[in-house]
Amino acid sequence: MKTSRHPARGGRLTVGCSAAAGALMLALAAPGTAVADSIDGNFPTADEVGGEVFPRGVQAGDRFPTDWDIYDANGNKTDVSKLIKGKRTVLAFFISAVPVSVEELKKLQNAFTGKGDTQLLFVNSDQVGGKLLGVDPVQETARTVRVIKREENIKHPMFVAPNDALSPTGLSNKLGFRGLPTVFVIDKNGKVEKVYVGPQDWSDTRV
Repeated sequence: MKTSRHPARGGRLTVGCSAAAGALMLALAAPGTAVADSIDGNFPTADEVGGEVFPRGVQAGDRFPTDWDIYDANGNKTDVSKLIKGKRTVLAFFISAVPVSVEELKKLQNAFTGKGDTQLLFVNSDQVGGKLLGVDPVQETARTVRVIKREENIKHPMFVAPNDALSPTGLSNKLGFRGLPTVFVIDKNGKVEKVYVGPQDWSDTRV
């Protein structure tokens, strides 16, 4: 797996899934949709592209869907419903090849460590391009996640969520990603309290 200097911090970040990140940034399934910014991972707004191009996605008040695949940092399949059942959860989706997205993990960790009533889970969702590398995409991304966990000193659980951003049934469309990082705050009964898109000032722990 190749690595390159992190442009923002001078550290090292695994980019074996950079092709995957590029695939995710191709927006969603419909032809002609807009491309996400490779610097901050955000998609253009509806006004910027001349009309709504994204699915509604999961909103505050919705029950958070758990019918999608997720794997732990060792590449073993697990169950979303079991991970969040009965626990207030901050579920943060990120993209490994975008430094701002990775930085958000550390900001969230600093803000929520020690909050006993809320668990913090990180989910990498840029692995679809692993197929283009001729390797098992889940295992390749799991290796990337382990490197990030070690190099960024992440203490909270990290996972891999296979995401075909170009598929109408892919995770991007199921959850309605408009950019990464995207953070869902889910109550202990599985209902979404809040949704945050893009980098936030988590020093003010509003959630």
